[in-house]
Amino acid sequence: MNILGLIISYVFVGGVVVAGFVMAKTGKLPSEVVRKFIHITVSNWWFLPIFFFDSLTWAIIGPLSFILMNGAGVVTGFAKQLGERTLRRNLGLIYFPISLAILVLLVYTGKLPMWAATIGVFTMGYGDGLAALIGRLYGKKKLFMGKSVLGSSVMFLSTLIVIILTGIGFHLGDAGTLLFFGKGILLALILTVIELVTPASIDNLSVPLIASYLAYGLL
Repeated sequence: MNILGLIISYVFVGGVVVAGFVMAKTGKLPSEVVRKFIHITVSNWWFLPIFFFDSLTWAIIGPLSFILMNGAGVVTGFAKQLGERTLRRNLGLIYFPISLAILVLLVYTGKLPMWAATIGVFTMGYGDGLAALIGRLYGKKKLFMGKSVLGSSVMFLSTLIVIILTGIGFHLGDAGTLLFFGKGILLALILTVIELVTPASIDNLSVPLIASYLAYGLL
């Protein structure tokens, strides 16, 4: 299962990146759509640690490889093919796998439960990803640092859905109850504020790590 998981890791992430570059080359889609397609889809890699890897050694190979590959893409300028020319935002491509590696390390050394890290990863993937995508494309009313009311609303709703589904999927004690729903709303609200005040790209580090520990403490 470990070897199969590693093979799936490279095929899956490689396929997503290739699809993203093909989308970018067509010139028919805004660069933000391409980047967030990759951002959101790659976050699903986290299902592999959940179902395939049984040790830190195997689980961390993928994230460490992605750090090196994404770093090379940013340094060589290859990442600019996705349509984003600023170094600051392209650094987010490196921060993403760094956060995955940190969470893998914390989970497999017993510092953090898998369910809490799952909330962190998918809050980054779906919450932050959809917020940035929909907010940039359709958000008109701005709140802070160029972020919109619509984007923050999407962040809140997406994060709440992630929290609820994770609670149910991992059979957390009070999942499905009004108490859990209330705590989920509070957590989603806090994470929405954190995402709002965090500069772009750096939130690929701050959101998943803070979300994981806050989930562990509140839920």
